[in-house]
Parts: sequence; C-alpha cells; structure tokens
Amino acid sequence: MLLSVFLVAACNEDADFSSDPSLRLEFSCDTLSFDTIFTSVGTPTAVMKVYNRNGSSLNISNVRLKNGEKSGFRINVDGQYGNDIQGLEIRKNDSLYVFVEATLERHGQSAPLMVSDSLQFMLESGVEQNVTLLAYGRDVELLRGAVYGTDATLAKGGYLVYDSLHVAPGATLTIEPGSVLYFHKDAEAKISGTLIAHGTKEHPIVFRGDRTDNMFDYLPYDRIPGQWGGITFAPESNGNSLVYCDVHSAKYGIRVQAGSTDEQRLSILSSRLENFDGNALETVMSRVDVANSLIANARGNCVKIIGGSVRFIHCTIANFYVWKQRDVALALHNSIDGAPAPLGEALFANCIITGSKEDELMGYLSEFGDTIPNCINYKFVSSLINTVQEENENFINIIYDDKEEHPFAKEHFALIDHDVFAYDFHLTDSTSARGISSSDYSVLYPYDIDGVERLPNAADAGCFQYVDAPDEE
Repeated sequence: MLLSVFLVAACNEDADFSSDPSLRLEFSCDTLSFDTIFTSVGTPTAVMKVYNRNGSSLNISNVRLKNGEKSGFRINVDGQYGNDIQGLEIRKNDSLYVFVEATLERHGQSAPLMVSDSLQFMLESGVEQNVTLLAYGRDVELLRGAVYGTDATLAKGGYLVYDSLHVAPGATLTIEPGSVLYFHKDAEAKISGTLIAHGTKEHPIVFRGDRTDNMFDYLPYDRIPGQWGGITFAPESNGNSLVYCDVHSAKYGIRVQAGSTDEQRLSILSSRLENFDGNALETVMSRVDVANSLIANARGNCVKIIGGSVRFIHCTIANFYVWKQRDVALALHNSIDGAPAPLGEALFANCIITGSKEDELMGYLSEFGDTIPNCINYKFVSSLINTVQEENENFINIIYDDKEEHPFAKEHFALIDHDVFAYDFHLTDSTSARGISSSDYSVLYPYDIDGVERLPNAADAGCFQYVDAPDEE
C-alpha cells in the first residue's frame, strides 16, 4: 500500500503542469530553412526538436502555421498531422519532434522566390513563441520519360528529368544557354540523335542531380558523386556539340559508344566534367575533339579512350577522387575484350594530366602484327604529365611531374580540400605548367575557359591561364 501511494505521488509530481508565463520552450533552431526547392514537387522532410528544460511540465494549447495552407508548408507534431494541432503536453526535461515538409506553387519567375511562414506555439499560460519557416522555390518544367522524335529546343530555364530523357535517331535536341537540367536519381540522357548544347561563359548549361539539400552542413549533395545517371551517345549518334556545359556528380559523365570513326561524333569546348562514380569521359571507336575543358575527379578514369581518333587541346585532366579506390586520370586502349580497336590518333597538346597517384597515365596497347597495322598512334606535346618519364618520339617537350617536389600534385592548383570535397583547378604561381604550351596549338584557342587571354608565345598548359592574385591593400 505504501508503495502504491509513493508511485501515485511520483506520477502526480511528474504531471505537475505549470501555467507560469515566465516558462518558455526551447527549439533546436529559430529558423527552419529549406535549400532551393522545385515548385510543384514536395520537399524532403526536415526535422526540428522542441525542448522543455523547465522544472515543470507544460501544456501547449496549439501549434499552428500562421498562414495555414496558403504558404505550402505542412507539419507533423508529435505524431499529429495538420495545420493547427491542439492539446499537446510536454513533460519537464522532455522534448518532442516536429516534422516539416513543403510543396510550393509555381510563381512564373526565372529566379527562385522566397516563401516564408511562422510556426506558432501557444502555451496554456498565454505565451506565444515562433519558429520561422523559410524556403526558396524554383520553377522547373517536369520532363518525365521525355522522348524527342523530331527536332526540338529546350528554352532557357530549369528542367526536372524523371525516368530519363531520350533523343531519338534523326532528331536534334537544342538546349539554350542558361538552362539547368536536374536529373532525378538514376535518370540519364540517352542521345541516339544529336544534342546541341551551346552555353556561354556567362550562361553555361548545367547537367546535375536534383538534390539541392545538404548531407551535412558543410557538404551539399551536389558535391557527392552518383546523384544521377549520366549522358550516353549511342552508336548512331553523330554531330553532337557541347560548349560551356557543366556536367557533374553523376554515376558516369559522358559515354560515346562505338560508332563511325569517319564522322565527328562529339565536340566538347570550354566545358567542365567533374566528380563521377565511374569514368568522366569514355569514348569507344569514335572521333571526338575536346578543347579548353576541365575533366576531373572520377572513381574510374577521368578520360578513357578505346580506339578511334581523339584530340585534346588545352585540357586539364586531374584525378583527386577520394570517395573510394580509383583508377587513373588517363587510360588509352586499343582493344575490347581482346578484339582489336585500333587507336588511329590520340593527341594531347598543351594539357595537364595529373593527380594524387604516382602515375596517372596508363596504356593498355597491343601490337596486332600484320593483321591490324598502324593500330597504336598517340602523341603528347608541350604538356605537364604525371607519369614515368618516356624517351620516345611520342612525347615532345613534356614536363614530367616531380613527385618528390610535388608528392600529391596539389601544388599545381588553387584548392584541393578533401575535408569538404572542394576543388579549384585554377593554376598557382608555382606550378610547372606555366608557359610551357606550344603556340601551334594555343593560337587555336587564344582565350582560356574563363575568357582570359593566353600569352601568345608562352601560354600555360591546361584549360586555365594563370592570373596574378589582386594586390592586398
């Protein structure tokens, strides 16, 4: 009997609710904000906690959204869903969860539009406390399983791609400058016809994943590889052209499947391919030209060439991928599963080919005797290369990366920060890539990817020309 009385007293003490107006709730944040989200598409669920760190329990008369359903936010408080939740209790030294989602309406503007609301907590004492809810909504056009069977143009804007995007044989898809294509998980661009994506320096065309939130405070999902599929050019696809395009954080970057080596399959100019789970650029028995471009950070190879004819001029090919064990910056092959894939031409002029490994250049090249003559053709000219020094006619005016002086090759570039996965491949003043380019090739591209003029007779290798840092006053 005494034990029963004690338990009842203890429960009553724990249930000692107070209406003292001096008592307040505490919150895990005073503003709950979403990263830029797509209008008409629901957000991931955000979470906040409400704490009662007082010595008494509190009654919460109601929790409500100030603007109700108008703002597009939705709440779930302690398991109760609605825009106005009443009759909640929070014991002393206890807490409860609040889950928030949002679906914002289209607003018809090209720039993101801020939407805000207040989550109001009204205590039994009459005290009102508020948490601000904040989101930026971006209008996008939804492309679900889009197939372009005739010529079409994507006007400047945002596009959210579900279930992949396909350009059928014989059709040409043109993408206007400033467009951003957000691909949902596993979605790909499959080009059987022709893709013309010509951005500008001021208005590039971006291919990326659709996650705009963060994994951690310091790490956006947009920096994590594997967020979407990639871009594949089918064997029948020819005449493709990418100018000022930014392709990043996919399972793979660009694949050019085996096709005709007599026709131009793909040209890439002043573009960026970065951060992939597989190869950044893979070409198979194809004619491909790449110039003034950055190809960086891949679990596979940054560039993998299997036969065909390729030319890379003023490119930075750098592999500092750290998520998992990786391959090298550049790999050259002239066979596929033992079958010949003749390498008609592989030219790398005024390039940087480097990374954090001891050797970032691998050649898997076989002589096929009289059956396949002239099947190994490659040349490196006026470039900085991280590889074992070669003494033959295929390497002309090469600067070999000094691994003793630069053991991880970081010294060439402005920022290599593996802690936050941030990379800036602009050149440093001390890099040995400065002034080594051949004017025979630099004259073809007198401006770097940023629009900086190259020195006529002493241009820097790679896609960036060194620029002096501004003087500090």
